[in-house]
Parts: sequence; structure tokens; C-alpha cells
Amino acid sequence: MGRLTIAICGGGIGGLCLAVVLKKFVDSKDIVIDLYEAGPKFAETGAGITAWERTRSILRTLGMADAFDQRALSFPVIFRKSDTTEPFSFHEFSVPKGSVSLPRNEMLNILVEQLALEAPSFLRTHFSKRLVSYEQDLDGVTLRFEDNSTARADVLVGAEGIGSPTRKTMYADLAQRARTHDAIRAEELLKASQPTWTGTYAYRALLDREKLRQAAPDNMMLDKTVIWFGKGRHVVSYPISPVTINVVFLDTNPDGLDQVHSGPPMAPSSKQTVAYIFQNFEEDIRAAIQNADEVSRWAVSHIRRLPQYADGRVALLGDSAHAMSPHFAAGAGQAIEDAYILGRLLAHPTVQHAHIPAVLEIYDTVRRPIAADAVERSLRLGGMYELQADCLPAGVDADKLWAGDEHELAALAEAMQEMHRFHWETMPEREWERAERMLEEVAGRA
Repeated sequence: MGRLTIAICGGGIGGLCLAVVLKKFVDSKDIVIDLYEAGPKFAETGAGITAWERTRSILRTLGMADAFDQRALSFPVIFRKSDTTEPFSFHEFSVPKGSVSLPRNEMLNILVEQLALEAPSFLRTHFSKRLVSYEQDLDGVTLRFEDNSTARADVLVGAEGIGSPTRKTMYADLAQRARTHDAIRAEELLKASQPTWTGTYAYRALLDREKLRQAAPDNMMLDKTVIWFGKGRHVVSYPISPVTINVVFLDTNPDGLDQVHSGPPMAPSSKQTVAYIFQNFEEDIRAAIQNADEVSRWAVSHIRRLPQYADGRVALLGDSAHAMSPHFAAGAGQAIEDAYILGRLLAHPTVQHAHIPAVLEIYDTVRRPIAADAVERSLRLGGMYELQADCLPAGVDADKLWAGDEHELAALAEAMQEMHRFHWETMPEREWERAERMLEEVAGRA
């Protein structure tokens, strides 16, 4: 076959990881990657990520585990009831094979280093190139950018995040095609492609670890990952480096679930606002608020049940396809899993130009059910952290949880432990083996 040109729009963790996977597994095939980043450089929003065994298994396969582990931190995970008169810890989370945390920008740096090691000639980076739309034909995809330039590729992968222009164009195309025979279906497709609010505002802050130690030397945030449970709101804190603690204060209005959020997705906030919302939480939380620097408020949105991640020669990856709330600690991990499966499919020696639509359909078939399930698990876990009655396991009494009943909290913790088994029970390699079998069937029919 001739040269296969892959356009990746979005230079975040998912897009860069896809390039790393292609670099690792490309063999004799002539592949050229054009990586388009809307900003002037590679950058990540958000503070920290948590990597579980599923993600770490991919990093080992890609030869990145040592670089990752050298920069990551690992701490025990504690569940704590924080809005009672006498707060108490009620569960230490058991994580087979462990979980680790590190700053998102460090993860980005590791990926950039992997790509720069051999300065691969197949990778061309383009900064300040924001995709506006694309057009497909039988032979490829034409990309149109904000600066009025165009480019051509055999494959387009949209990894731009929740506001993905690739997704917007894909679903505009799907709706237009559906509208000729089913107007209702067309509107359903357009609606499914729109991000909606979870009802949660996340107030994000970074703490200087030494500053907090001086002010509150016994604060649990210093050397533990803690989930601070409360009715209608909760806090997550964990060190992401020797000098920095990531803290997220989450406040939920259940009536906001799946509504369209009005206003900017991110806005500056203040310590006074957070202190007021969390005034009935314990002293460790109040100390963290007092010692925080800048606080920003994020409207936590998600994309639920997107009906397809691929169309023809175009695929969606990461938050472009399945943006999720942070409670399952899986957003970056899911993007890495997407990149692993899609990259190995595209790098497979049996793939021809004519196979691309079928290859992307295999990616969709394998990845979409798993990522969609992670979106739902994350949403429900957030409700459990906030003791929302409609999110609780059968038989667990909300009134007793709110009052701090230790038996009910133990039952809740057991259910949450079970929901997290996904992270270590089965590995992405099994999904790749399934995808490869499907790909071999496609190649055999050609």
C-alpha cells in the first residue's frame, strides 16, 4: 500500500499517546502523522491524574513505565465522613497492584519525551492549528482550520476534548444523512453529541505542601489520598508531587443533571465562596481552604451514550467521545486505552487504505461499550460520595448514612470497592486481542 497519512487533532494526553502507540507498533508500513494542536504549545488543563493497573499495563507495553513511576506518587486512599460533629475515617480503599498520581503536565512531558527520543520522521507537529470542520470523500478527509488553511489525510482522529469540532462535524454529517428519511433520528443524533452538565461544580485548588504542613502539621491531606464524604458535596485531595497537593471541592445540584449548562465552563472563584459552601466540613478542610492560593470553579460536564465514535475515515478519542466526571479517576486512562486500541489497529501490517472505515468500526465496537460504562460508573460514584439517595446500593439507608452510621458506611464502601474492580480485574490487552481477531477477519475478506 502507499503512504498512510493520519491527522491527529489535539495534542493532549490522548492525542500524544496515539502518536506514541503508532511509533511503537509501526513496522514496515509507511505512516505519516500530522499532529495539529490548537494552542501555541502542548499543554494540559487540570492538575492531576490517577493511573490504575489498566493504564499502567499500557505504559509498560509502551516502555514508559519507568519514566512514569519515577515521577508519580502513591498514597493510601482513605474514605472519611467529614460533615458530622465528630468526623471519622471509615474505610481504607484496597487497590490491588496499586494506583499512582502525578501532575497532568508531567504525563504530557513523558509522552513528548517518548516522541522526541528518536525524532521520528513520520511525525510532523503543527501548532496554532485549530480545526473548524472537515469533509470526507471515498479517498480521504479534507481538514479546514481556523486560519483558512486546509490539509489532507487518509484518517482523521479528533482528540480535542469535550468541545471537539471533529465530533460536531461528525454528528452534523450523521444528522444530515438521517434527516432524509428520519427527522426524529436526526435530532436525536444532534442532541446526543452535545455535552450536558452533571449538576456539579468543581472548585479546584493547588496547595503548597510545606505551607500546609506549617499551618496544620497533622492535616490528613499531607500524606494520604482522601475522599471526604458529605451530604450533597464532597472533597477529593491527593499529593501530586513532593511540593503540591491537588484539592477538588465538589458541590452538586441533582436537578442540574443532563441539563445544558449556562455560563462559562470555567470561572475564577474565591476561598470565601468555597469556605461558605463547605462550612460544615471538618477542620482539615477549612485549613486547606485557608491555605489555598487561587481557586477556580469548573462546571463538570459529560457526554453520555454517544451512539458512535467513528464515521467513515474519522474517529473520536478521549473526551471528544466520552468526557466524564472525575469521580472514577478514569478520564485520562480511558483516553490512553482508546489510543492503545486505535493505534495498534492502524499500525497493523494487514491494514490497507480501503480497510480504514472497517478498522475504525472495529475500534468503535471494542472501545465504546467500555468507555460508556466508565462514564456511568463515574457519575454514580460521585453520587455515592455525596450520599445521594438515588445513587446508593439497594438496602443502604440514606438517612443513616447522613447521620454517620458506621455499618451503613461500611456497606457503601464495599459497594464502591466493587465498582472499582474494573481498574485491575481485566486488562486492555484482552480488548486488543479481540480487536485483532476482528481485524484479521476484515483482512481475510479483502
